[in-house]
Amino acid sequence: MISSNKSELPSSPLPLREGFEAQIDVTRIVSVTTMVAALSAYALGALAVLGHSQAAAAGAVIVAFVLWLRTPFHALLHRIEEKQLSAFLRLLLISVVVLPVLPDQPYGPYEAFNPRSVWWMVVLISGLGFAGYLGVKWLGSRRGIGLLAIAGSFASSTAVTLSFARFSRNDAGDARALVGGTALAWAGMIVRTAFILGAFAPSLIAPLALPFGFMLAVALGTSGFFLLRRETQAAPDLVLSNPLDLRSALLFAALLATALLLSRAAADMLGPTGIYGVALVAGAADVDAISLSMIQMSAKGLSAETAAIAVALAAIANTLLKGTIALVAGEGAYRRRCMAVAVVMALAGAAGLGVAASIGLI
Repeated sequence: MISSNKSELPSSPLPLREGFEAQIDVTRIVSVTTMVAALSAYALGALAVLGHSQAAAAGAVIVAFVLWLRTPFHALLHRIEEKQLSAFLRLLLISVVVLPVLPDQPYGPYEAFNPRSVWWMVVLISGLGFAGYLGVKWLGSRRGIGLLAIAGSFASSTAVTLSFARFSRNDAGDARALVGGTALAWAGMIVRTAFILGAFAPSLIAPLALPFGFMLAVALGTSGFFLLRRETQAAPDLVLSNPLDLRSALLFAALLATALLLSRAAADMLGPTGIYGVALVAGAADVDAISLSMIQMSAKGLSAETAAIAVALAAIANTLLKGTIALVAGEGAYRRRCMAVAVVMALAGAAGLGVAASIGLI
């Protein structure tokens, strides 16, 4: 018998649907944290029962610490972009996969090309550039021009110069602060080069102490003077290319191999004068390539003095090129001041070379 009392029946399936949807929302939360923690607790307990109480206690502390890090790790994962993850995987590809399989022996004219040595330098420069890119992305423009310039200089001081020069055309751009940030990025280039040389060729640090020290003093002094007198807090968004593009890595490897070959050929045919000419021309495009080629050649017998002079000339040429970029791409007071800073830095580097030669360092 069918009851005619319709009040006993639900007027709408909505409550059932709401409950069902709530149940679905709960099941969408998928996590293995509780299971892993339970298995870890069981395993640590078994370890303690077997008499390894100290190891069990240490393991418990480590597990607790990892569980505490879960929230910061989740926040970090939300901040990682696909572009950054792709760059990191490419860094692992060129370092963990490609580097070990490359032959470690010289090839070509003058035996100037060692695939593994050249690629190891590519990994080093790519890693520094990736670290600088992450610094720029995580700091952001809100942190100010100074911090942005420091982080950007480890990725590309040329990119910093070009970005600041373009921003100087904006009415919101503060010319004083932009000049100070540009000079700070140039100082970062000097520090980065010194870091690379100190890591792989410490013998080059002493001959370069004066030219690099003079250039660094000019850059830091200019930066402090202009940044302390800035009018606004506005900062540009740095325009950086893909932090680790395989094509860029291959191009840098080709540039480094070419610089090595030309330096060896110039040294053989023209002596130190030929090396200095190569350093001036190639260093204007990339200081890293000349620095790394001088590291390789100093390991093969090139005197530390000759290698140091070549690196200093490359840094001077590169600084003048960035000053020219600021002059062409910038506007108003920014372009004039940046070019003046570049010229003064170049003169300071030349003066440092002269003083170092007079006291016997070079």
